[in-house]
Amino acid sequence: MSQESIRSSQEEVSLFNPRQEKWSSHFIWTADGLKIIGLTPVGRATVQRLDLNDEFHNDGFIVKARRFWIKGGWHPPSTDPIERKMS
Repeated sequence: MSQESIRSSQEEVSLFNPRQEKWSSHFIWTADGLKIIGLTPVGRATVQRLDLNDEFHNDGFIVKARRFWIKGGWHPPSTDPIERKMS
């Protein structure tokens, strides 16, 4: 589902609650570790509403920080699922 269709939908969806839900049930990191992909309606709504990939502010700070963390070996967390690259 595209970001545009999420924004235009009138469906109410709860945001992710880390105290009640498992992160890996709703999200996955892109293969390069720079962006979070929502796998479920809850995940997609959370990514979009909280702008977890910094797509709506256009300053790119979070992606720049993640790139730095990847170089340092701190990101993505080893317990988080990562998108597999298609060969």
